[in-house]
Amino acid sequence: MQLIKPSLISGEIMTLIEEADEKVVLICPYVKIKKWYKLLNKLKVLKQRNIDVKIYVREHENESIDEILAVRYQPILVPNLHAKVYLNEKYAIVSSMNLLLSSDTNSIDIGFKTENEKEYNEVKDYYIRYIRNPVVNPKTAISADYDWREELENGLYNALNRTVRITESPGKLLINTANRYEVAISHKKGNCLEISGILSNKEYAHALANPFPVAKSKIQFELAGGGNGYYDMALGKLIGLKSSTINNLDKTEEQELVASVIDFISSVEALKKAQR
Repeated sequence: MQLIKPSLISGEIMTLIEEADEKVVLICPYVKIKKWYKLLNKLKVLKQRNIDVKIYVREHENESIDEILAVRYQPILVPNLHAKVYLNEKYAIVSSMNLLLSSDTNSIDIGFKTENEKEYNEVKDYYIRYIRNPVVNPKTAISADYDWREELENGLYNALNRTVRITESPGKLLINTANRYEVAISHKKGNCLEISGILSNKEYAHALANPFPVAKSKIQFELAGGGNGYYDMALGKLIGLKSSTINNLDKTEEQELVASVIDFISSVEALKKAQR
């Protein structure tokens, strides 16, 4: 291992990101980068180059989670995370430094960079065993590598047999299947998943006369008539959630909410198809 002196650690991490050709893994419990423009530019370039990026942060560190979401990456939450490890497909850096601009300017940290394949593989094995695939209770836990957005996109593709577009903005998801759906979590009576899709007058009339099929998930189907400039709507609701925002779901609810969204959209799409 090569020792990295305190004033050089952030530069070595930047270089590791810049030299990646296939993947970047950033493992860091605390992240505060919204004014760290040099790092922000590096992350932006990774997206432009279609590099596979995974960012692991400490579970319940909401400020760090929000910082990552703000730069359009999905944080992967790890309980009790305290390690700081940075990898690309060629080498790795193990350091005491968090991804904080203040750490770059004020902290005295230490770091080591792998110098050969054996050292790199040792760090990579640590990442796989303890971070990516931790030993957990299989009855209750979801793998840290589970990405519910990817699961949603793949599930809708399989259900509809066509590509969908999912756009995320603060507080909601917009899903375009050729038809448009909006997904959010409201707080009227506790936390409630709400999904909406526009219906034509013909589709709405058919849905009134022919109830939706029994849901595979716990989603509740409702209809809302339009008029006075408003569209007829199909609505889906799932109440009593722990999750307070669609942008940062509770880990224990991710799979259930993904199944509910797929169930709702595939049912509405079937209704629309029957009326063509």
